[in-house]
Amino acid sequence: MKKPTVAERRNEILETTCEVVIERGFAGTRIADVAKRLEVSSSLIHYHFDSKEQLLAEAFEHYANKDVAEREGEIENAPTAIGKLERVIQNYVPEGSDDVEWMLWIDGWGEALRNPMMRKISQQLDEQSIELLARIIRTGIESGEFNCPDPNASAMRLTALVDGLAVQFAAHDGMMNRDQLIDHVRFAAAAEIGVTMADFTGASRVPVSAAPSPATDAALRHLVSSYCDHVNRGDGAALAKSWADDAIWNPAGDDIVGRKNIAAAFEKMRDGFDWIVQSAPLMVFEVDESSGRGTGRVTVQERSKNNKSTKATTTLATYHDEYVRRGGSWMFAARSVEVVERV
Repeated sequence: MKKPTVAERRNEILETTCEVVIERGFAGTRIADVAKRLEVSSSLIHYHFDSKEQLLAEAFEHYANKDVAEREGEIENAPTAIGKLERVIQNYVPEGSDDVEWMLWIDGWGEALRNPMMRKISQQLDEQSIELLARIIRTGIESGEFNCPDPNASAMRLTALVDGLAVQFAAHDGMMNRDQLIDHVRFAAAAEIGVTMADFTGASRVPVSAAPSPATDAALRHLVSSYCDHVNRGDGAALAKSWADDAIWNPAGDDIVGRKNIAAAFEKMRDGFDWIVQSAPLMVFEVDESSGRGTGRVTVQERSKNNKSTKATTTLATYHDEYVRRGGSWMFAARSVEVVERV
């Protein structure tokens, strides 16, 4: 195999460090933990990074810059300034108390109090967030949508509000739900830029479906692969957890509505087979990250043996999927199957 370049190796170390930090936190992460995950020696980590403090700071910057870049790409696609601001709010507010990205940000702020390198990077990233918001407000002033005497000051106040509320939401149970948090931010934003709360809803936000971010793509692939595994093991309880409460499953022309009904229908169907082996070799997704909804086409290959038959059946099919993000996790909102061939 081709030996990785210095840049490739550093990137691999930073990606792995982020994974370890998400699991253990900055304070609980050791260089030895990263080396073990990569199956390399600690000396290799020290070759690329002078200290644990440098490794953690650069890993935080690496992860945060990807997050910021994805967010800015989605925001710029909005056709109006109010649409851009709404996307900032929707993207910046945590999905739930288990939002991995926000857990990393909150932990990073705490680490910045002890790590001068982390403090510098954390400040730069916060300044970028404020400038992004100020730029959107200036765009709205130029287009006549907003009336704001000091975009920089308004951006500072709104960013501080989101940060404070997000910490309460992500760190504590029962303080507020996500919709309430978003309404608090919209209320303050409306006062800052001279609009009404109603301007943030309805037609002001235009969903944009596009290729998913790397994190969302991985999450959807895991969802589909886990579904196949649940089918293969006949685990109806696990399979039920992959569906939204109001999901729709159409395995054979008739809609089955609701998670409980889907689980019951699967158990009944599974009882008619000696075994099923299903895999999904091809998956294509389109997602609107802001609204937390997406679609997919999943090619499925399946071998199964009906307990009333002596021969196995081979099926080639396409699942037409709809996905929804609930509480930070992606679930099936709908699945219908199109059989290509069954022999």
